[in-house]
Amino acid sequence: MIKGIDHIGIAVPNIDEMLNFLKESFGAVEYKRTEYPQLKQISSIVTLKGTNFELMQPTGPDGPIGAFIKNSGGGFHHISVFCEDLEKLVGELEGKGLKIIGKMYEGPDRVAFIHPKSAKGLLVELTDTGSFGKK
Repeated sequence: MIKGIDHIGIAVPNIDEMLNFLKESFGAVEYKRTEYPQLKQISSIVTLKGTNFELMQPTGPDGPIGAFIKNSGGGFHHISVFCEDLEKLVGELEGKGLKIIGKMYEGPDRVAFIHPKSAKGLLVELTDTGSFGKK
C-alpha cells in the first residue's frame, strides 16, 4: 500500500550551501545528516513546511551522485514513494514487468529503485522506513 510521497531527492555539489539557502530563504530545517561510504555520498534530510527533501552531496567523483552531477550539473534526482511493505511492493512491481535496481533491505534506510527506463525516465525510490525512520 502506498502511503504518499516521502521526499524529493536533489543532487548538490555542497549540502551546506544549499541548506543555508533553504534555511535563509524559506525557513527549512535539517532533520538529519548521514554519510553513505558505499555510495560515496552524504545525505541531508531537510523539511520545509511539511515537504521533505534529500540533499545529496558526493564524497567522490565515482559514486552515483558524483557521476550524476558530472553529467547533469546536479538538481532534481529522484522522487521517493513511501509504502507499507517494501518487499511486497517490489514483488508486485516486478510482476508487472518493472525493472527494480539498488535493493537495500538491510539497515535503517530500506530502499529500492524503479529503473528510469521502467518509469518513463523518472528515477523512483521506494521506501518503507521513510526519511524520518518511520515504518
